Amino acid sequence: MKKTLFSLALILAFSIFGHAVESTGPNYLFVINFDNGSYADGKLTLNGNGQSNVIYFSDKPILESGHMGIKKFVSIWGQGEQNFNSIPPNSTLSIIKDEVENNTVFILSNPKVSGTSIIFDVELVEGKPASKFDAGGLFLDTKLGNTGSN
Repeated sequence: MKKTLFSLALILAFSIFGHAVESTGPNYLFVINFDNGSYADGKLTLNGNGQSNVIYFSDKPILESGHMGIKKFVSIWGQGEQNFNSIPPNSTLSIIKDEVENNTVFILSNPKVSGTSIIFDVELVEGKPASKFDAGGLFLDTKLGNTGSN
């Protein structure tokens, strides 16, 4: 419950202050919750418990919400005219430990799934990520999807 409330609070904050890329498609927010992870040598690894999934929702004009497994998320990474390969997403890695919040901003690329883990190549934009961390959420905000052909 605490993890869910934390995720919802961050979704609200990120949707208010998040960055949107110009596009005619909907603006999606993706959230990956994880049990623990690590950051080293330009790689961000998020480990799940076998139940890892990606929660998503979009803003007007097309309202969508749902979730998908991390394998599905990685499989659609480069699909479509506007995609994460052509518009690498900004992301916020948010960890709370002992009521202290630590947020780190990355640009993500080249996701890979290994078992119940998702691994990204990352470019550090802001913050000081720990080399190892406990549960948290990774928030990705970008405009993807249709190019006006709805």
